[in-house]
Amino acid sequence: MKNLYASFFMAVLILQSCSSVEVLVLSDEPVSENFVGNGVEWSAYPHADSDDAEWGYLMTDAKLQRVFDRLDYMRPKIVRIMDVAGWRYFKGVDASGAPVLDFTCDEVKMVCRLLEYCQDRGIVVLFGDYGVPGFWGYPGNIDRVDDPRYIEMTTRYLSYLKKDMGFDCIRYYIITNEPNGAWACTGGDWNQWKSGVMKMHRSFVEAGLDIAVSAPDVVEMAENPASEYPTGREWVEQTVIQLDSIVGNYNIHCYADWAFIRDCSFLERFSEVADIVRPTGKPMIFGEIGGWYQTGELGELYKRRVEEKPFASEDSQLFTYDYVYGIDAADALVQAMKAGWQGASAWMLDDAMHTINDAGAPDQLKVWGFWNSLGTELTGDPAEEDIRPWFYTWSLMCRYFLPGMDIFNPEDDHPENGLRVVMGRNSDGVTLVLLNASGMDRRLSVKFDCTGPAEMSVYDYTPDGFLTDENSFPLPTGTVDADRLSEGRILVTVPARSFKMITNIVVDEV
Repeated sequence: MKNLYASFFMAVLILQSCSSVEVLVLSDEPVSENFVGNGVEWSAYPHADSDDAEWGYLMTDAKLQRVFDRLDYMRPKIVRIMDVAGWRYFKGVDASGAPVLDFTCDEVKMVCRLLEYCQDRGIVVLFGDYGVPGFWGYPGNIDRVDDPRYIEMTTRYLSYLKKDMGFDCIRYYIITNEPNGAWACTGGDWNQWKSGVMKMHRSFVEAGLDIAVSAPDVVEMAENPASEYPTGREWVEQTVIQLDSIVGNYNIHCYADWAFIRDCSFLERFSEVADIVRPTGKPMIFGEIGGWYQTGELGELYKRRVEEKPFASEDSQLFTYDYVYGIDAADALVQAMKAGWQGASAWMLDDAMHTINDAGAPDQLKVWGFWNSLGTELTGDPAEEDIRPWFYTWSLMCRYFLPGMDIFNPEDDHPENGLRVVMGRNSDGVTLVLLNASGMDRRLSVKFDCTGPAEMSVYDYTPDGFLTDENSFPLPTGTVDADRLSEGRILVTVPARSFKMITNIVVDEV
């Protein structure tokens, strides 16, 4: 979108004197240190990765290159790659019940394409499995995450990827997706999951694999009465109590309703969870994060949209086509960072990755992505391949918050009033985000210790428009002097329901 008025920038950053101006002073005490970085969930296109796939080999080199080019702007710092052994290297079992494995098949080659990109760009990969082969209907009765066969075949696969192929970008392993859920392959069985995590860790050590466990990977807000620990919160607590010595980082999932995000309940809740994990000193991230529109008027509109999109399953986020999700998704991420979380990966990168139950039905797509790489082939609409609005805010949050940054909140902070402010800083520079979730314009001066270049770029995502280039990549609306801004001598207007980033971080071209 490029419908910006010529005077927009001057209306946003202006010198004036006004008694209604809010004064924000950024704290000198970081809410978190050694920031990990933001990123995306990126699966290896299981329905389109080979001639034998449900859709055939549709994710061609040209299709992948376009994804790579877009990610080169976004600069994700973490990527979560989840898979299923049966989609890739697991080919059944032999007469004795031993797994038959093939690491040279086309399906594994597609995984390697993603890993090659991450390796070349220095991206940290969280690698994992959506569930054991038996859960997905593959033969051999490998039905538990603590089955020695599952442990051994996973270790061999990761040894191939990391040692033989050189994908050192794989830093963490997730033994199974959302293990606390009734829908998971573990069904919420804590003891099975814990046993599997311990065995997998031991197997990695014995194999000389420098891969740490990422856990618990639970939906923190979910409840499962059949589980020994019925709430996701309890799974986090018990992971800290029982498994901290072998956990490399803590990760959880959250899909929050729009009202929960907008009234700042997200920040309150996940500050409490951060307080549980923080004493471990381990990195803590959201392995999956997203927003829903299930209640109120937006919930009713969502239901109608599902009916209007014949290719979209009910597990879709059909507001990705709209400005509004760019605000609400960014709001959840800003609140996570304000709560002390050190990164998050968005669910999800590309509609071409998943379908309901991953059965490959082209009319049951999980529409959550920044685009659909196969929009023409699967929906007949080439416009589905275009970048969607929320790429603007999410890509900036990935690109300009760097690993190792300290993260700061304002002093006397009142985010519940609608203005969410967070800043990242290192010796190279500063990135400041001002997100106005309220229905009124906010005018403020900002004071903070500034590092880095003297000129700061300003990016604006507003209901009136947002500036992009010919590739739909964000462009700044202008620049501002770093010293004058940080000394509170420039007044900033943040329109209602808008996002502003101000940064002097310089990103080298690929």
